[in-house]
Amino acid sequence: MIVKYFAKAFVLALILLFSSAWAQSKDHIQLMAVSKAASNQSSLSIAEIVETDNSEWQLQTEGANHLSLTPGVNWFKVQVTNGLNRAAHAQFLLDTNLEVIDVALYSHSPILTPLPLTLLANHQYSGKVQLNPNTRATLYLKVNTEISAVMEMHLLTPDAFIEQQRQLYYTHGFVVGGIVFVGIVFALLFLAIHDTTLGYLSAYFIARAGLLSVLLGGHLLFLFPEQSALRGADLPILAVASSIFYILFTARLFNLAKVFPNSKLVVKAIVLSLVAYALISAFLPVHINVTVSATILTSVLVGLVLLGYYLYIKRQRLAVLFFTIMLAQLLFTVVIVLGYYIDIPAFSQRDTLHITSFSLNTLLIVFLICRLYFYQMRDKQQAQKEALANAIATKQAQEKLIQLQDENQEELEQRVQERTLELHIALSELEELNRELAEKNTTDDLTGLFNRRYYDQKIVAEYRRSKRNLTPLSLVVADLDFFKQVNDNYGHLAGDQCLSWLAQHIKQSLKRSADIGCRYGGEEFCLILPDTDAAGAFALAEELRAAVEGFDFVYQEQHLSLTISCGVATYQQQDGIEPEHIFCAADKALYQAKRNGRNQVQVQEISCDLSIQENSND
Repeated sequence: MIVKYFAKAFVLALILLFSSAWAQSKDHIQLMAVSKAASNQSSLSIAEIVETDNSEWQLQTEGANHLSLTPGVNWFKVQVTNGLNRAAHAQFLLDTNLEVIDVALYSHSPILTPLPLTLLANHQYSGKVQLNPNTRATLYLKVNTEISAVMEMHLLTPDAFIEQQRQLYYTHGFVVGGIVFVGIVFALLFLAIHDTTLGYLSAYFIARAGLLSVLLGGHLLFLFPEQSALRGADLPILAVASSIFYILFTARLFNLAKVFPNSKLVVKAIVLSLVAYALISAFLPVHINVTVSATILTSVLVGLVLLGYYLYIKRQRLAVLFFTIMLAQLLFTVVIVLGYYIDIPAFSQRDTLHITSFSLNTLLIVFLICRLYFYQMRDKQQAQKEALANAIATKQAQEKLIQLQDENQEELEQRVQERTLELHIALSELEELNRELAEKNTTDDLTGLFNRRYYDQKIVAEYRRSKRNLTPLSLVVADLDFFKQVNDNYGHLAGDQCLSWLAQHIKQSLKRSADIGCRYGGEEFCLILPDTDAAGAFALAEELRAAVEGFDFVYQEQHLSLTISCGVATYQQQDGIEPEHIFCAADKALYQAKRNGRNQVQVQEISCDLSIQENSND
C-alpha cells in the first residue's frame, strides 16, 4: 500500500513539475564573453577596474552566461554585441539568491555610466541596456555575496522579458495564492466546527505560502528594497512557524498523547527551541540562517517520516498515507538542499522544485484530511447501522420503540436541514469575501482610485470597444509637478496626502460613470475616457488642472501650492495602433508639458514610433 501511495504522489509531482516550466525566448542581443577580475582587484573602485589591464582578468570557464562567485566582492567584464542594423535595448537579468548582498552594473560604451538595477520578485536583478546598431559594448558587473556560488545572467528582448515576467508572476501568484486560499478555507472550517487540528493546519498552510513566496523571491527585501536589513529576515521565521504548526498538526492528528505518554514534553521542547532560534536569527548572517532553516525543515521531515513509519507498525489509521506524504516532501527537500551545493541541472531548477514540492504537499495533506473525515463518517455510519440493527432485533414488536425511531428520524432530518442551511450561509460568506478580495486587488489603498492592474485590463477592453464601435477613445496622463520637493520639504506623509487630494479632484472631474480614474504609479495618474474626442479630453484635463491650481492645499497648517501637468492622446481608429501606443502618446504629451514649464495640458498625436518618456518629477 505504501508503494501505491508513493507512486501516485510521484506521478502527480511529475505533472506539476512539467506544467510549471516555460520556454525561454531567443535573444537578438548576445553575450560574447565574460571575464572575472583577479582576487587582489576585488576591492578596487569602478574607475580602477575599468583601467585594469586585460592580462589581469581571468576568463570564465563556466560559459558566457554563468558567473562563478566567491565570498566578498566579485567584478565581471561582460562583452555584449548588437548584430542588428538599428539601435536596440535589452533587458539584463542576473539570477541571485538571499546570500547576495548587493549588485551594481556599469556601462562603458563609450563613457562610464551606472545602470539602475531593480530587484524582481523572483530573485533576479533587472536593468535596461541600450545598444547602438552593429556595436559591441562593455558592461562591468559588481556582485557582493556571502557564499561561493554559480549564477546565471541573461539578456532578453523587451517582449521576451515581459512574457517571462508575466508567466513568472502568473505561476508564482497562482501557486502561492492557491495555498493561501486553502489555508483560509481551513481557517473557516476551524471557526465553523472548532476542530483544533484544522486551526493548526490553516496556520501551517499560510506559513508555508509565505515561505514559498520568500523562496521564489517575494520576500521583505523585494517589498522594501531600501531596507537592506530585511534581507533574509523572514526566511527563518517562516521556516520555524511552518515547522511548529506542522508538528502541532501531527500531534493532534494522531493524538500522540495516547501513543507516547511523554509526547507533550517532547513537542513543547522542540517548539521552544525553534522559537528561541527564531528570536536570535536576526543577529545571524543570512547564509547561516539559510543553512539552519534548511536543516530545521529537513530534520523535522526526517522525524515525521520516522514517526509515520512507527505509526504504520502500530497499525494506526492514516499512517501509511502520512508516511508517504512526509517521505515525498523529504525527498523534494533533500533535492532542493543538494541543489545549493551540487551543480546538477535537474537540481538547479529550484523555483520549479519549490513550486512542485509545495503544491504536491498541499494537495496530499488536503487529501489526508479528506480521508480522515471519510473514515470518521464511515465509522459514524457503521455505528448507526449497528445501533439500528440491534434496536430492530431486540425491540421489533414494541410500538414505543417504533415511535421513538420515528422521532429520532425526524430529529435527524431537522439536523440535516440545519447543517445544510449553515453550509449555504458559509458559502455565501465565502462568496462575499471573494468579492471583497477582488475589489481590493483592483483598488489603490492610498487614493481610492483603481490601481495599475485594473488600468492594464480596462485600457485593453476600452480599446477593443472603441475599435469595434468606431468611437474615439481618449487617455489623459496627469502628474504632480515638483512632487519630490513636497516629499523632501514636508515628508512622505504630506506627499501621500497630496496624492489623496489629487485623487479627490480626479473623482470630481469624472462626470460619467464610464470614465475611469487610475493611479498608474507613484504620482502619475491615468484617466480613461471612452467616447471622448480630443477636444473633450483637453477640456476635462484643463478643468482638472485649473481645479488643482486653484485649490488651497493645507497640510498641518502649511499652505502647499500644487500644480499638475497633463498629457492627452485620442485614438481615432488609426492603423497599426495598440493600447500601448495610446499611452506612449499621452506620456509624450506629458513630457512636453513638463519640458515647457509644467502646470499645463499638452496634446500629442498617436503614432507607432512613440516610446515612453522618462519624466522628471523634480
